[in-house]
Amino acid sequence: MDTKSSTSLEGQTFEKPATIHIETSSMSSDLREEVRQVTDLSAKEQYGKLWAAMKADSRFCWWTAYVMVLVFGWGYDSGLSGAAVAFLDFRRDYGFYYVDPKTQVGDWVIPAMWLSLWNAASTIGQVFGGFAAGQFADNWGRKPLLYLACIISIASSFALVFAPNLPVLFVSKLLLGISIGFSTALPPLYVTENAPANLRSTLSSLTNIVIVFGFFCSSLTSFGASKIAGPWSYKLAFVVTFIVPTLYLCVLPFLPESAVWYMKKGREEGARNAIMKLYGADTDVDARIDVIKQELKQAEGENEFASQTTWKAIFSKEHRSRTFTAVLGLQSQNFSGGYYANTYLTYVLELIGQAHLAFAFGLISSALQLFSNIIAVVVADIVPRRKGLIGGGTLLMGWSVIIAGLSMAPTSNIAANTAMIAFMVTWAMLYTGTVGCYGWAVAQETASQATRPKTISFVLVCQQLTALLLSSVFPYFITPNELNWGGKVMFLFVGAEVFILAGLYFFQPETKNRTYADIDILYANKVPARQFKNFAVVDGQVVEKKHGKSLLERISMKA
Repeated sequence: MDTKSSTSLEGQTFEKPATIHIETSSMSSDLREEVRQVTDLSAKEQYGKLWAAMKADSRFCWWTAYVMVLVFGWGYDSGLSGAAVAFLDFRRDYGFYYVDPKTQVGDWVIPAMWLSLWNAASTIGQVFGGFAAGQFADNWGRKPLLYLACIISIASSFALVFAPNLPVLFVSKLLLGISIGFSTALPPLYVTENAPANLRSTLSSLTNIVIVFGFFCSSLTSFGASKIAGPWSYKLAFVVTFIVPTLYLCVLPFLPESAVWYMKKGREEGARNAIMKLYGADTDVDARIDVIKQELKQAEGENEFASQTTWKAIFSKEHRSRTFTAVLGLQSQNFSGGYYANTYLTYVLELIGQAHLAFAFGLISSALQLFSNIIAVVVADIVPRRKGLIGGGTLLMGWSVIIAGLSMAPTSNIAANTAMIAFMVTWAMLYTGTVGCYGWAVAQETASQATRPKTISFVLVCQQLTALLLSSVFPYFITPNELNWGGKVMFLFVGAEVFILAGLYFFQPETKNRTYADIDILYANKVPARQFKNFAVVDGQVVEKKHGKSLLERISMKA
């Protein structure tokens, strides 16, 4: 059959591909079991397969744990940005003394402009670092850029600790952000493109757990450093930024270059050596090479393949929907309200007169987030992506409305303040277990193998640009000498998140337990995102799970 005409299915336009094979209308017991094995295993069966896969590829799992460690920097920096402002000595060394004209109560504060720059510096750097990672990852490889990320991180950390004034502090944070941009884009790219299909969902979910662990460590060190008098209270928290990149450099020489990168460059022998180092000498190298070839679609021709690795490719008709969905996956994190309920929790506690509890509650919150994220990773192969991201985002909006409402009470209302703190802490738990975890999974899984470096880079740049916008204007909303809105700012986040979740509802496919090749086939056959769950891919053919009909049969019946 060689037709390429179009028809309509429930308001969606499908192209009848030439490669679809028409199955018989009745589903045989063998086919039913095969379809079930693809997407409908029970939780117990899925955990059994996951544990078996981890045992079989334990060497790669250990490499994954090492590679992902570098993402720690983003979480630590994010937590440190908010916690540093809570240090009295930090505000005294870099700020000025402000007396509220209404209450005649004075305190040391950082000027709103410099507070914006302090928060924005790292984000600006991450934009450049994330873009550079996508620009050069396919040219230079993943490993050289990991070296560059570590070197920049160590140099900027040294400057950060000994910064004599706000301009130097800003430049140090900017350089640190560039290294974070590299270290946030490259490890997830390396892991997801080389991971076996039956481990990708779990391993891709590790991105956020490492970020949250970094955030937890920033809260832990800030809590400990808060007991120290003098400038080394906050400087000690800065010193930790040295540790991870320094230790990372000790092991990096032994990490093989990405096998997928070798195959993109036509260096199959290099890819074979990399696979043996990643998986062990007893692995089936030929089988893994075949999988990479299939995912890269090298059979389509070198010229066409080369066109899929450009920036233009991610906006092409074939990929733009996938790029848009990946962008929305991470934008749901920025616009959910984390800048108030998460990043600035410590500072907010000080603003409402709970300075003696600020660092302790920050530590408790980050510990609960880490626990929540671990649970989310454990169930990453069980909970559908759409429920985790869209359902979780909807739940967060409800929490945000409550936080905003409670913040309208005066700071003297102890009951309202206590309730707001409780909802902020539980908000953070829900965030890391839903939007925080599944946003990364969707962003990494939606892109095709060929366009993944550019897509991940573009997604991170978009996320950092909106984070830059938020971090620049947010201090003006909460600092006492400016708008002083407090939690009422959460109403704005609720309004923004409505549009993000609406886009995800229509464009986010269900990618749980799907191989990259299967996702490509479903997209190629124009299956609507909301209907991915109703179809399986068996032997390269799209089959309706309920009746066992091929996609072409289903289209013909609707026409």
